[in-house]
Amino acid sequence: MKAAMVDSLAPHSWADIDLAALQHNFGVARQHAPGNRICAVVKANAYGHGVFQLAPALKQVMQPGDLFAVVTLREGQALRSHIENTDILLMRGPLNAEEMRQILEGGFFFVIHSAWQATLLFEALQAGIKPVSGCLHVWFKVNTGMNRLGMPPADAVELWQQLGQHAQQHGLSVKPVLMSHLAMSDDLESPMTPQQHAAFLALAEALPAESGGCTLAASAGILNWPQTHVGIVRPGIMLYGASPLIGREGPQDNLQPVMNLKSRLVAINEVKAGDTVGYGATYTAKQDMRIGIVGIGYGDGYPRHAPSGTPLIIFSQGRAHESRLAGRVSMDMLTVDLTDIPASIGDECLLWGAVHGASLSANRIADLCQTIPYELFCQITGRVQFNYQLPEQTSSSS
Repeated sequence: MKAAMVDSLAPHSWADIDLAALQHNFGVARQHAPGNRICAVVKANAYGHGVFQLAPALKQVMQPGDLFAVVTLREGQALRSHIENTDILLMRGPLNAEEMRQILEGGFFFVIHSAWQATLLFEALQAGIKPVSGCLHVWFKVNTGMNRLGMPPADAVELWQQLGQHAQQHGLSVKPVLMSHLAMSDDLESPMTPQQHAAFLALAEALPAESGGCTLAASAGILNWPQTHVGIVRPGIMLYGASPLIGREGPQDNLQPVMNLKSRLVAINEVKAGDTVGYGATYTAKQDMRIGIVGIGYGDGYPRHAPSGTPLIIFSQGRAHESRLAGRVSMDMLTVDLTDIPASIGDECLLWGAVHGASLSANRIADLCQTIPYELFCQITGRVQFNYQLPEQTSSSS
């Protein structure tokens, strides 16, 4: 068998990041919530996709009033250094007095989810620390049933009033935003979302009319629950092309994959019926087989717990062929069944994404691995080369 020549500088594994798909998915969020401001969630390095490359592409399609969201101050400062004149929300708020100072002086929008954080804010104002703009951008996060971050509704009412008093005392303007998070919006059958929605609306009505708005819906709420589109919506996973909904894949919600994870065949072995493959000898050939070795593994972020039978696509002789894992995932390699595929060393493999007219959704792989697409995207390691495909351009490597 003649092996295909592989460029000596070619990566063993790489991710083609489609920025046009990202902008399309942002547009899907806009279509579902046309009258709402959009807070694009780019935490955790844009869910593993590369925030410094994705944020400028998102900014191109944002409207006045839209903003970005990350979790930590460090994330916010890094993003601010790469993209100017865009508002950034810190979704976990300050950890201590020093962070509170930097948040205020940096002009960040920030969440207050507990009374102790409100104390940090009030003490900073008393110490003369103020945002340069003269405006406080505070989002009060309340617990409506998720029981993770969020203050009790009664605390929110009291702290909301105290914030107004402190702002007036120090000559600042403030229009706080009321915020909560839905626990089961991915499930249309669950009664929990209507219950949380009702609790949220009741609290909103109890607060002063002068406010900066409300926010309740993230990706699943945007796609599933239009009644939760109050004020500001917060698309996260849907921006990256995966569906947040139980039993659905991104294309079913008109979402396009942004990450196309690829590798290539680096070896092909012939095994006999009864031979075993890989660590632990967990896979036994039921017949004579061709086993391909793909140059990606859990050291690159491919899930180690992907079972035998997990699909991938091999591009060979101008066609896309669906193959399947045969044996355990190794740190650097996958073993796959090539028995009925006319593959050669060097052929391109698609682990998830959509290219050359073939597609394999991250939702499908995640389901087989008993996890979620969020984790698949976020665990891709630095050994994978990222190539950014710009809108209306072919590709750009970074």
